[in-house]
Amino acid sequence: MKMLINVMAAAIALGGVVPVLAASSVDVNVKGSITPAACTPALSGGGVVDHGKISRKDLNQGNVPTALPVATLRLSVECAAPTLIAIKSRDNRAGSSGEEFIGKRENFGLGLVDGNKKVGWYLLKTLNGQADGVDRPMIESDDGASWSDATHPDLVWQVAGMRSLSESAGSDAVPLPLKAMSMDVRVETMIVRLQYLPSLGEEIPLDGSATLDVVYL
Repeated sequence: MKMLINVMAAAIALGGVVPVLAASSVDVNVKGSITPAACTPALSGGGVVDHGKISRKDLNQGNVPTALPVATLRLSVECAAPTLIAIKSRDNRAGSSGEEFIGKRENFGLGLVDGNKKVGWYLLKTLNGQADGVDRPMIESDDGASWSDATHPDLVWQVAGMRSLSESAGSDAVPLPLKAMSMDVRVETMIVRLQYLPSLGEEIPLDGSATLDVVYL
């Protein structure tokens, strides 16, 4: 719709101008491919990290956020044939991250309460990657075109970032065609400082939700 409006505006603006030699048409090209190898992802524990009920008095009473126990999920992907793939993260609670110092982009949020109050945030990290049962280095990308090393276990998996496995680490690393991919996904959850939480006389839910999409390269 935006493209159509812009084109119409340009046509109106040029209506009173003396014609000049120019192409009178423009092409629209639709590209892509249909891959014969479908890939199916799965997460251990149904993809649920349940911290249960947390007493407010058990949160840090000082001027610092509270770190909850780290959870680890096992992500696995099965493909019908060797396929170039990556896993792209997506935050279903975008804009609700309560972290105070945001770098390149904010991490995953835990939802909003009391209208616009932020409860906390969580980080995703990956390690122990395997391709077809063989240990392989982790790599990451923002666009699927250029890749960089992501083998350090404390390297945060950024929202909207891609993770894949490579035959070798280094600046020239690229995704490896594979039938089976697996990796551990560490979930590190943080609750905002106590004074930032709403002073409600009711339970405050932790409502984090992220989607891990299989991307065909």
